Amino acid sequence: MIKENVPLAGYTTFGIGDRARYLITVSNSDELIAAVHLAKKNHWSYFVIAGGSNVVFGDKTFSGLIIHFKPKASPCQCQGLTLTCSANLPLGQLIKTAIKNNLAGIETLSGIPGTVGGAIVGNAGAYGQTISDCLTRIEVFDPKNVKHRMSHTTRWLTKKQCQFTYRESIFKEKNWLILRAEFHLTKGDKKALTKKSREIIRIRSEKYDSNLRCPGSFFKNVPIGTVSRVTLAKIDKQKIINGKIPAGYLLGAVGAKRMRVGGIYVADFHGNLLINDGQGTYRDVVILATKLKKLVQKKFGITLEEEVRYMI
Repeated sequence: MIKENVPLAGYTTFGIGDRARYLITVSNSDELIAAVHLAKKNHWSYFVIAGGSNVVFGDKTFSGLIIHFKPKASPCQCQGLTLTCSANLPLGQLIKTAIKNNLAGIETLSGIPGTVGGAIVGNAGAYGQTISDCLTRIEVFDPKNVKHRMSHTTRWLTKKQCQFTYRESIFKEKNWLILRAEFHLTKGDKKALTKKSREIIRIRSEKYDSNLRCPGSFFKNVPIGTVSRVTLAKIDKQKIINGKIPAGYLLGAVGAKRMRVGGIYVADFHGNLLINDGQGTYRDVVILATKLKKLVQKKFGITLEEEVRYMI
């Protein structure tokens, strides 16, 4: 059922956004494709969201259709070392399924919010692992096919075709819809994997409360290969993790913690967390983010890149 004039703030973890002219909630691939048909038929622009993390909606009404691909704890298919799941499966559920089946390779992603599809779009990662490490292929639907007879035809992309890099994928450029994903993991010990997962979740919970109005890490960490020797000399080598300079460290060094613009402020315990006090707006976010980037650029000569996606 299509809803009209729907506030978007409640569909994101940041709690920001004006309204959508139209919104429809879908729970499986067929419904998702049908929603795209509907948008195309009515000549509406559209955007797909799932868990709502890593996205910032604007302060103006979205004039088209928001398709809410509702997170759903559907079963994974497990065959040997291979797991296949729907894109709207919560990432945490995928990790639990892997651990239950003594499969290793994604346990350090424990505690990252959102769905498998969302994690793939942003090539989510933590503690040396990324979701693309164990990916083998992804089933996608190209909305351009709606114009043709075989409008429900899907295809599988190989990992290479997805063009994964640090926090990036082809899905940020192409308007392809991720439907399912297949992973090839390695043998592990359920007890050890459970211990590792719980420890990471504990560390994350100490960093910030998952109930905060926050999109997750706001800026990307910085690969050391992208900075000059002069800049690298300014960095505390002990702060470099897995070949990357944490954005939180850079922001902390320029006094970002507790900075505020309107209803958006930087956490006092982590420089790379922007939090909404409930009154924050898109404009507040952009102004504060711009200030933070200028401070880091001035001190370190590094231009931070947003990990979140702005949707105006």
